[in-house]
Amino acid sequence: MASVASFPVINMENLETEERGAAMEVIRDACENWGFFEMLNHGIAHELMDEVERVSKAHYANCREEKFKEFARRTLEAGEKGADVKGIDWESTFFVRHRPVSNLADLPDVDDHYRQVMKQFASEIEKLSERVLDLLCENLGLEKGYLKKAFAGSNGPTFGTKVSSYPPCPRPDLVDGLRAHTDAGGIILLFQDDQVSGLQLLKDGEWVDVPPMRHAIVANIGDQLEVITNGRYKSVMHRVLTRPDGNRMSIASFYNPGADAVIFPAPALAAAEAERADAAAAAYPRFVFEDYMNLYVRHKFEAKEPRFEAMKSAAEVVHAAPIATA
Repeated sequence: MASVASFPVINMENLETEERGAAMEVIRDACENWGFFEMLNHGIAHELMDEVERVSKAHYANCREEKFKEFARRTLEAGEKGADVKGIDWESTFFVRHRPVSNLADLPDVDDHYRQVMKQFASEIEKLSERVLDLLCENLGLEKGYLKKAFAGSNGPTFGTKVSSYPPCPRPDLVDGLRAHTDAGGIILLFQDDQVSGLQLLKDGEWVDVPPMRHAIVANIGDQLEVITNGRYKSVMHRVLTRPDGNRMSIASFYNPGADAVIFPAPALAAAEAERADAAAAAYPRFVFEDYMNLYVRHKFEAKEPRFEAMKSAAEVVHAAPIATA
């Protein structure tokens, strides 16, 4: 049975030492068997992370807390009267787009200092995302930059940050902070509260805590990386539990393919899998990322496999369609 003690943690400084091989092996095992890993000494200044945390928590207290309290009152009242509120997430959240076009300047109730801090943090997270993607390329035997290029589309990647608070809930039995799901996109980097836990992943049929660690960044695999790696790396179900005490901060940045990026298994990996399994080369479909997202938003809190099957069926229909002639 997996435990917090065995959760994969990588000291990124070891990648520059004789410990590189061991660190790369931890990353490989994490991507193949956990879908998550945690990074320490990743290059983002602790002072910047502390300021991101400070301004994000202050923004919740000043701008979002009262609105959430009203939502919480209504939700608890309904749940205690017998209504099923399991389809509701106990979270206060907003989304910051960075690429292809930023919406930072348009966000209401966000002051110039918050915008500047978030812009600086996003720049650092984007660089770290691309560094992680190249480490994955190295482990997979793909050329450096392959995954970044696969995500590019015609206008580069889609990149944004979900800023969330998970306030205390007096009835954790009624509602989850965030229902179980896999992430639709590419690589997700999370700066989470180091005092209040709640994030869990599903491993071998058991829910395992993602341990809060000071100044760590958590990485997890999205559905698109599962497709591109032809199933070598897996996205995994994860959720956020509610807690009766503590307001958990979560700042999750999503480095995703561009809307028009065509996603398909890397030919080298599909061919290698076919040789090992004596099976068809590609186990996953070819599709446009935006089409997958249109399906995902309707089925986010469901298993991923039917989504992949639906994309495969759609691709087969298109492939089988007769060519119109004049």
